[in-house]
Amino acid sequence: MTRFNTFTSVCFDNASYLIPALNTGHTGSWAEAYPEIVACANMFWLPAGSDWGDRLASEPGTGHLNPLNPKTYQVLKNVIRDVSILFPETFYHSGADEIVPGCWKADPTIQSFIANGGTLSQLLETFVNSTLPYILSLNRTVVYWEDVLLDGIVKVDSSFLPKEHTILQTWNNGTNNTKRIVEAGYRAIVSSSDFYYLDCGHGDFLGNDSQYDQQAGGESLNGGSWCGPFKTWQTIYDYDITYGLSEDEAKLVLGGEVALWSEQADPTVLDARIWPRTSAMAETLWSGNRDEYGKKRSAEATDRLNEWRYRMVSRGVKAEPIQPLWCVRNPGMCNAVESS
Repeated sequence: MTRFNTFTSVCFDNASYLIPALNTGHTGSWAEAYPEIVACANMFWLPAGSDWGDRLASEPGTGHLNPLNPKTYQVLKNVIRDVSILFPETFYHSGADEIVPGCWKADPTIQSFIANGGTLSQLLETFVNSTLPYILSLNRTVVYWEDVLLDGIVKVDSSFLPKEHTILQTWNNGTNNTKRIVEAGYRAIVSSSDFYYLDCGHGDFLGNDSQYDQQAGGESLNGGSWCGPFKTWQTIYDYDITYGLSEDEAKLVLGGEVALWSEQADPTVLDARIWPRTSAMAETLWSGNRDEYGKKRSAEATDRLNEWRYRMVSRGVKAEPIQPLWCVRNPGMCNAVESS
């Protein structure tokens, strides 16, 4: 606990938010303690002979909280309370992304609910209605992934999400979904998978995947990465998170967050996956990526980011290089165009 408190203090001292997240669509591990509140736990994620639409999870492994079981909320509220004590921030992330219909449909109680005219969206509405008021009672602003409002199958009506207490985090469809969120009057955090997902471009972790056997010629299939290609620091630096928004809409964008998901990342690669690409995002969000004339300044950012990378390395951070050492020792010699 002392180590955890030190970590939260470091975040606070460096103007960083440390926000806890508990996601109903990614709770298979909860079945180890409370199997009765988790639907489709420990099942193979893509049943034999099934179509993609009949999968039980967005990826292995399976498990969604069951919104119809009263014990779900007994357990969850205890966890939310404890988490709110541990994390001093005024935000709580309630997830709600990647609700896969097949998982809920695999549960007998939910099957009966649907047979009697209930819908999957009503299940999510039940979950939101049973948790959001409690989170608000703890003086927290609730963050959800965009799916809770924009998903094509399982979503809630905006009346369930009070704008003054709700922030939506975007991750799909580039700037388009951000615009949809702010047009609806919600504050947004931008984490576009097209620009800000640091794990993209590393393939996937599925074994015996036949798509690789069928690969031919120059078709790379993004190396099996659903969000490939790899997001370079230049890609991240170039992204304007308020692109296409009006001045008033842009004011609703609180900022951005890069995401490094851990399916193929562990402590051995953590530093290099995060740095210095995240620093490129930081400069863009804090200082902008254009000069006083409105021109993108990626060229001058290269030297700045290179210097910062070496400072991180000197502090023990294993940040990946963005240029050969020769370029650092010979300023200007690695530019695309010779400086006058």
